[in-house]
Amino acid sequence: MRFNVAQLLKEPVGSSRRYVINEDIGRINDEVSTTRHLTGAVKPTNLGNAILVQADVETEVELICSRCLEPFRQSLVFHFEEEYYSTIDIYTGLPKEIPDEDGVFTIGEDHVLDLSEAVRQYALVALPMAPLCRPECAGLCPQCGQNLNIRRCLCQPIEVDPRWEALRALVEGREAERPDQE
Repeated sequence: MRFNVAQLLKEPVGSSRRYVINEDIGRINDEVSTTRHLTGAVKPTNLGNAILVQADVETEVELICSRCLEPFRQSLVFHFEEEYYSTIDIYTGLPKEIPDEDGVFTIGEDHVLDLSEAVRQYALVALPMAPLCRPECAGLCPQCGQNLNIRRCLCQPIEVDPRWEALRALVEGREAERPDQE
């Protein structure tokens, strides 16, 4: 996802382009990889001292269900807007000052804008915190480890601390029985 923006930097402020992307990004991190190409649209706009990149992209990733620990595929759709600062003046070839902040994206000395790191970061943020293969996933038996989506196990139910009874009643959708309060 590299775009040469040299010509765009020479154009008036507000000038923009539109690009369609369809690229394999491989892995997002050590635990998550994509299962199909990243597709979408990118719109870089000249801001004078920077390029504003607006992107709407989607891909599919393979995740591990947080309940049953089985792998599954999930669509990942996200939007981002980031400013990319030019490090070299397009007309003089001299170095330019960039903001002294952490996480600033820059345009390379060859005037090529690389979206790879921004896409990786925004994809990580778009990942679910507790991925589920499906909302009604039954998970694993806490005693024997049987995947309860495949079959029920023969384990005896664990006796629950009676102090949790009120919470269990709420979860099951009925009112908890309360002792008379005086």
